Amino acid sequence: MSALAFDTHKAVKALKEAGFDDAQAEAVVGTVADAVGGNVATKADIASLRTEIAELKADMLKVAIGIVVANAALTLAIVKLL
Repeated sequence: MSALAFDTHKAVKALKEAGFDDAQAEAVVGTVADAVGGNVATKADIASLRTEIAELKADMLKVAIGIVVANAALTLAIVKLL
């Protein structure tokens, strides 16, 4: 994952203009930057997740088809026994 482009100076300046003092503005911006900075998904992350989801869907389809075939075989076996 990549870091979010976040202009901390601009954010501190905006908070100060809104009435925050220096320490408050810097504390808020620092906290937000720390919280958000490492938790942003990139296009590559999303592409990787899409690939994983497609693979899981294919695996689930194989299992579902196997269950249907097994059910059909079991039904035929029971019909022959009757």
